[in-house]
Amino acid sequence: MGFMMQIRPEVLAKIREDFPAGSTVEVIEFHDQYRDVPAGTRGHVLAVDDCGTVHCSFENGVSLGCIWGIDVIRRID
Repeated sequence: MGFMMQIRPEVLAKIREDFPAGSTVEVIEFHDQYRDVPAGTRGHVLAVDDCGTVHCSFENGVSLGCIWGIDVIRRID
């Protein structure tokens, strides 16, 4: 059996409220050993999934999910 992350419903609701689809974000800190998304990179939110991952398309051509509690982004619009 694999690992399944569960997030409290009120936390998920707050993430979705803070990062609606289409909003503009900026990377503060991103932890991905395979893709380079440096601090200061801007992008747009595509969606927030049921685990609270904020999926974004960044200006450097990379599309990735920002994992809640690991990666750090902020909304700038």
